[in-house]
Amino acid sequence: MRARVTLTPRSSPAPALLAAAAALLSGCTGCESGRDVPSGAAAPSASAAAEALPPAREVVHLVDELPGCDLEHRGLLFDTGAGALVGRFAWQGFVPTGIQPVEHNGATWARISERRIKLTFVLPSASPIFVSARAVGLASRYATVSLDDQPLGTLRFQRDQIRIPSTPTTSLPADPGLHTLTIRFSGRLRAGESFADVDWIRVGTPDDDPSTYGPPTLRDVVAPAAALAGVPHRSIALRAPGAVRCAFRPSRVTRLRTSVGVMGSSEGDAEIRVLRDGHEPLVLHRVHVEGGDKATWTDLDLPLAQFAGSLITLELRAEAATRGGLVLFGDPVLAGAPEPPPSVPAARAVVIVALNGVERPDLPPWSGRPEPNLATLSELASSATTFDHHRAPSTVVSAVAASLLTGLPPPAHTVTDAGARLPARMTTIGAIASDSSVRTGFFTGVPSTFGAFGFGPGWSRVLEHPPTSGDPATTPIDAAASWISETVRQDAGARLLAFVHARGGHPPWEVRPKELNALKPADYAGPIEPRRAAQILAKLRNRRRSVLSPDDRDRIRDLSNIALAGQDRAIGNLIGMLKAAGLWDETLFIVTGDLSSGRSDGALYAEGLDLQEPFLALPLYVHFPGDLYAGQRVAAPTEIIDVARTAVAALGLSFARKPLGKDLAAVASGLEGVERDPQVAALGDRYSTRWGNLVLSGRLGVPPFLCDLDVDPTCAFNRRDVMPLAAMALFRRTVALDLSVRAPSEQREPATIDTETAAVLNVWGAH
Repeated sequence: MRARVTLTPRSSPAPALLAAAAALLSGCTGCESGRDVPSGAAAPSASAAAEALPPAREVVHLVDELPGCDLEHRGLLFDTGAGALVGRFAWQGFVPTGIQPVEHNGATWARISERRIKLTFVLPSASPIFVSARAVGLASRYATVSLDDQPLGTLRFQRDQIRIPSTPTTSLPADPGLHTLTIRFSGRLRAGESFADVDWIRVGTPDDDPSTYGPPTLRDVVAPAAALAGVPHRSIALRAPGAVRCAFRPSRVTRLRTSVGVMGSSEGDAEIRVLRDGHEPLVLHRVHVEGGDKATWTDLDLPLAQFAGSLITLELRAEAATRGGLVLFGDPVLAGAPEPPPSVPAARAVVIVALNGVERPDLPPWSGRPEPNLATLSELASSATTFDHHRAPSTVVSAVAASLLTGLPPPAHTVTDAGARLPARMTTIGAIASDSSVRTGFFTGVPSTFGAFGFGPGWSRVLEHPPTSGDPATTPIDAAASWISETVRQDAGARLLAFVHARGGHPPWEVRPKELNALKPADYAGPIEPRRAAQILAKLRNRRRSVLSPDDRDRIRDLSNIALAGQDRAIGNLIGMLKAAGLWDETLFIVTGDLSSGRSDGALYAEGLDLQEPFLALPLYVHFPGDLYAGQRVAAPTEIIDVARTAVAALGLSFARKPLGKDLAAVASGLEGVERDPQVAALGDRYSTRWGNLVLSGRLGVPPFLCDLDVDPTCAFNRRDVMPLAAMALFRRTVALDLSVRAPSEQREPATIDTETAAVLNVWGAH
C-alpha cells in the first residue's frame, strides 16, 4: 500500500517503532536483564568475549560509510552535502546538474536551480510525517511538497535568510517502504540565478520532545576523537532517539566491533540491530551506558556469521538518553579474519584463456554430467579451483575483454558498446608486465579484440587470427604454446604473461566431412552449415519470431560441441607444454569466458543482449601455483576484473592506481571479509547489480526490477516494493560505484573499421 496522507495537522505523538526481537548473540556489561539467552547458558560480558577472541583485521570503518547510510533523528534526514544524496534522486544515476555545492559558514549546502527535485527513500515504519528543511530563499519564495504524488503542504522561504519551514503533519500514517518525495520550487530564474540554498531536508515523525531539533548531518554525527576515561575513539555520535543504518553483506568471519559510551554527565541506552526485508528488526545487543567523570567505554564484539551471504541493514541506535546526552559508537568496524586472507602465490608464468561462444551450463562441473569430449576442462574441474558465481560486466565481448585486461569496469575504460575501441591511454596488464621485463604475448581469434578495437598495443608479441584465414581455429592457442616454449628455451628464467582470446564454440566451425556426415538427421537440409552459420544467424536475429527448427538447433549445438572439443584439446596441449617446460607448478592458469549467449534464437552468439543473469554467468577455472586450493568449488561471487588483479599480483606487480576487484586466491581461502560492494554490469543506461542472491536491474530514471534468485530463479516477479531496504541499498551502491569510476563520455573512442576488418566481422556475424 502506498502512503495515505492528508494535510490535517496532528499533535498526538507518532506510534512506536516495531518491537524488536530480543535475540542476542553475546552478552555485555550493563545489558537489560530481560533479554533472551539459550536455556542454561550464562551471558558472558562483552569484554570477556572480546578477550577470548583473536584480534580481527579491520575491513570496513562505518564512519567512512556514512554518506551511503540512512541517518535518523526524530525522522529521516537528508544531508545535502558530503555526497549523502547520491542514489536518492528518484532512480536517476546521477546528481542533477542543477544541484551544486555552496559554502555557508564553513558548511556545505546545495544550491538548487532545478525546478523540481525528487528523492526516493525507505520509511522504516508506519508513522504520520511532515517535511521540513533548512534553507535560504533566492529566486523562490516557496516550494510545494508531495509524497508519492499526494500533496503534503508548502515550505515558505525567506530571501537571503536562513529558515526552517515545515509542512503540516499528516493525519494518517504513511506506510513503511519505498516513497518518493517531490519538492517543486516557485519563481522564475534569470541568468545565473538559483531557487534556493538548502542545508538539509527532514522527513519528520511527530513526538512530544520539546527540545530544539538537532539535525544529524554528517558534520554533526562524526566525533573525530571522542574520549572517555582518557581513551579516544573516532565515533558516531547520536542524539536519542536516533540511528544510523548501513547495508552490507557479511561473511562467515565478519564481526562488528565498537565501543559504546555517552558524552556528558548523562546516561543512555544503545542498541545494535539488524534489519531485513520481511523480518522484524533483530536486536543483537542492548547496553546501558553512564556518563560523568567516571564514564568509560563498553567494548562490544558481535559475530555476524548467522547473516553470512545475506544482505542486511546494520543499525546503530541511540534508543534513549537524558537531555543533552550523545550516545557514542566508538570506532565501529566490520572486521574480518584475524589475519589477512592469503594472496595468490608468486608465479613465473600467467596464462589466461578466454573462450568465446561457451555456456557455463554446458561445461564441467556445471553441466553435472561427464563430458568425454572436454577432457581438459573436465580435468581442470577436478584438479583446479572452480568459481560458481563468476560474472561478466557487460554483454559486449570487447567490453568484457577490456575489463579483463585493464581491471576496470566498462564505464571507466569506455568500451561500453560494440562500436567502441580501447583507448591507448588505458593501461593493460600486458603493458604493466612489459614495463617490468615480463615477456608478454597477446593471441586472439576473436575479431572484437583485434587492433581495430584498440587491443594489442603494449604486448611484446601479438597474433590476430581472423576467421577468414583458413588456418585452424585453434591457431591462437597453439601459437601461445609455441611462443611460451620458444621463450623458455631462449631464457629459462624468463617470466611470462600470455592472454589468449579463443573462438571457443563460436562459428564459423571447422568440421571434418566425416564428422559432418555423422550428424543427425542424415537428410538435414536446413540453413545451418559450418562456414556461413554466423552470417545466417546474424540475419535471423533481426526477425521478430523464432525461425529455427528443432533440427536447426540440434545442428548448431552439435557443431558447436565439435568446435569446442577441438579448443579443449588445444588447451590440453598448452598445459602439456607448460608441464614439459617445468613451468606448471609455477603457473597461474586461468580459463574463463567472455559472454554467455543464451539458447534462444535471438541470443545465439549475439552481443548487446539484455543484462540478464544467464547472459552474464561465466565459467572460471583457476590453477594456482603449487596446486593451491586444488579441487575446490568456490561459491563466493567473482567478476572479470578479479582476473586482472590476480594476474598482476601473481607476477609481483601492481597497478599505478588503487586496484579494483579481488584476489581470487583470497576469495578461494574463504577468509574474505564483508562484501561492501555488489557486482555491477552496465550497458548504456541499463544496469544489472547483483549482491548475493539479489539482482536489481533496469534503466536509469525508471523504477527498477528486483529479483531474489533464491526463490525466483527466472526473475518472474518484481520484489522492489516488498524488499525496499534491499532495493534502495542496491541502487545507491550502483550509483556510487558508477560515479566513482565513470570517465567523461567524450573519452569514448570509436573503433576504426576498415574494409578488411568489415569483411572479418561479416564472416563472424558481428555486422
